[in-house]
Amino acid sequence: MTTNTYRVPDMSCAHCKAKIEEAVNRLSGIQDANANVDTKRLTITFDENAVQSENIEDAVSEAGYTAEKE
Repeated sequence: MTTNTYRVPDMSCAHCKAKIEEAVNRLSGIQDANANVDTKRLTITFDENAVQSENIEDAVSEAGYTAEKE
């Protein structure tokens, strides 16, 4: 398992947090997704053999937000 952190500068409320976590959790291979509105960070633990960073960024983008890997 790999853990990556992404900056999500346009996340601003609990609704944003829920929408982002829901979008990422739909991906196969995600073990844990935790968005933090206060720090504007998304921490993901995932199986790197099942999902790639680009897939995570795409899922966040499709939900209407920007994810930048740190």
